Amino acid sequence: MSRKFLIALIVTLLFPHTIPVYALDTSFETGKSSKEDKENSLSIKGNYEKKGSKGKKTGETTSKGIDKQDQEAIKSIGQAMSQSGADVTLPLEAVFMSKIAELERNTEPFLSCRIATNPKLGRDFGLSAEIQPGVIEPYKADYLTKAAQSNNYIRDIADEQAIRAYRNCLASYGAVIAQSYLYLAQDLDDLKASVGRDKEGAITVNGIGYDDFIILADAALKRALRGLTNATVKGTYERVINDNAPCQFDRSLENIKCGSSLVTLGSIPQLTASGVKIYGGSFMGFQGSYKLSKSWSYQDAIEKLKTTSKYAKFAQEVAKYTEALESKGLAADATFVRKKAWEIAKSGKQTLSPAKLMPGTH
Repeated sequence: MSRKFLIALIVTLLFPHTIPVYALDTSFETGKSSKEDKENSLSIKGNYEKKGSKGKKTGETTSKGIDKQDQEAIKSIGQAMSQSGADVTLPLEAVFMSKIAELERNTEPFLSCRIATNPKLGRDFGLSAEIQPGVIEPYKADYLTKAAQSNNYIRDIADEQAIRAYRNCLASYGAVIAQSYLYLAQDLDDLKASVGRDKEGAITVNGIGYDDFIILADAALKRALRGLTNATVKGTYERVINDNAPCQFDRSLENIKCGSSLVTLGSIPQLTASGVKIYGGSFMGFQGSYKLSKSWSYQDAIEKLKTTSKYAKFAQEVAKYTEALESKGLAADATFVRKKAWEIAKSGKQTLSPAKLMPGTH
């Protein structure tokens, strides 16, 4: 029998109540430990749930914050659009002549005509008494003056064929601008832009910004360069260039009449045919100027939408799609898509494929 066993036996005999007491203590400690374990478990679970709830609330708060920022950004764009009045005025010729001036660098017939960048003067046709810079031949000057006042024919005085060719250039420019104007007017109507004309002939355009307008104007000019489609414009143009009547002065060296056409030479040339202004201030009878807002455009709105969280990807897709449309000469469709895309963002609706924003699609 081992020594440890004897000691345990003696303790049991001498203290018979030890076991129950010991057992009771053991039970108490065990219960206490279980209770603490349970409390610790509940505490950990509570802390976890509290942290999870806090994280969820933080995520929701962050999401709400982003949404609010997007709403404020869109609201700011919308306010800029609604509060912008017409702050720039473009005469009809200014809308198209800057692009025509670029064509005069390397594209016929503009390269030969150069009316935008180098309009011809009388001296270019021999109607000048200047024999060298600053030196005038008095006898020739007197002769030319009297010939003009007498409405003389100019075939023996100046280069009549060159004058006739210049007249045809003026008619060509007038016809192209008139056809471009008609295409542009149709595009504005298709986009449902509000267009009004005042007593002075100024055309106020609402519902479209300057940058969008210029995109449409450039596209309209490109279409006009492919050929004249308006019957009146085409008929008037052909009537002018086919008029081979002799040319003569009309009371001055600057005014030359060729049949029913009257060419006015100078830095601001003009052409009138049968009482209709073909070029210069009016183009095939069309005249006026455009008033627009330069502070906003649908193109700019799409660029700004790229900085928002909700519509950034959508705006990038719209920008890529509309650039492809413009490369195909479909500027009006591109502007329509930008307009519809902006309206979706403004209303907070779900985005659509840019192709579904095309006119006639849903």
